Amino acid sequence: MTENVTENVIENVMLDIVTLGDLVADLIVPIPQLPVRAREHQVANDIAIEAGGTGNFLVIAARLGANVTALGTVGDDFYGEQVLELLAGEGVDVESVVVLPEGRTATAIVLVDDNAEHVFLGMFGSGQRLPFHSEWRRVIQAADAVFVTGYALHPDVRLSSASILTCLEIAHEHGIPVFFDMAPAAYHADREQISAVIDHTTVFLATLDETLSWTGAGDQIEAAQRLLTEGPSTVIVKLGDRGCLIATEEQQVHVEAFEVEVRDTAGAGDAFDAACVYGYLRGFSLEQIGALANAAGSASVARLGTGTRLPQKKEIEALLQTSSIAVPL
Repeated sequence: MTENVTENVIENVMLDIVTLGDLVADLIVPIPQLPVRAREHQVANDIAIEAGGTGNFLVIAARLGANVTALGTVGDDFYGEQVLELLAGEGVDVESVVVLPEGRTATAIVLVDDNAEHVFLGMFGSGQRLPFHSEWRRVIQAADAVFVTGYALHPDVRLSSASILTCLEIAHEHGIPVFFDMAPAAYHADREQISAVIDHTTVFLATLDETLSWTGAGDQIEAAQRLLTEGPSTVIVKLGDRGCLIATEEQQVHVEAFEVEVRDTAGAGDAFDAACVYGYLRGFSLEQIGALANAAGSASVARLGTGTRLPQKKEIEALLQTSSIAVPL
């Protein structure tokens, strides 16, 4: 293994990361095959409740060693209770999560077949739309980073987009880096609203398709360069089994993915994001950030399920040991 450790790596310091957005309960149902057709009954191999969506990010970030705080909502129901219990069990601070009276938790049924194909059948949460709470200012100001996805900007979520923008403005004012994963749901939000989030974004993350669609560019390099003119100082393009591209104004690197047997791709993008944020805050080089993020994503697709079923730190470390890029976890 070749050494590639930057001199500015931060060691033995707890990092505080805050996530924004409604929390989601995943009902994971492994089945023999997709698609599911009427009158062609199947027997599920399991049925389990997990913390999905941003919960995946929270679990991986906590397992890597960060202090993580969820700022969002759940409904006053069984699924909300389960999500909060699962996250708290991972060491996630859920004190800032608002339980909406008479509300329902956003829930997704995740059908995963034996060929590693999956489909989401989901519903948004219900209950009152949550305005900005003044005490959130303290939570944001104490953070080392703020993370949000495009799903949080969907018009049907309970934590209002106006509240999220206020949180991002606070972070921006105090020089706290903002990480924004565009996600497919961003296409359902107002384009001006997404642009407003990008204006406050330090690190932009998206898949290749999402990046090309947003910028209208012909390839990932052109798309990254265009995004760098919109506000972010770093652009990370997820390339699936081809790894990732990380670009700044000064440099761009392509980091290859790890080869694993794919079992379930649900939650892998969230795990990738968590590793990116952690690596960035630790002061890793672009190559190290890419290697860590690829390892987190690859270790995730090798496992079945989301939330607490995602990989432990030792599994991510095991993949990193096969890389030529040294990452000081």
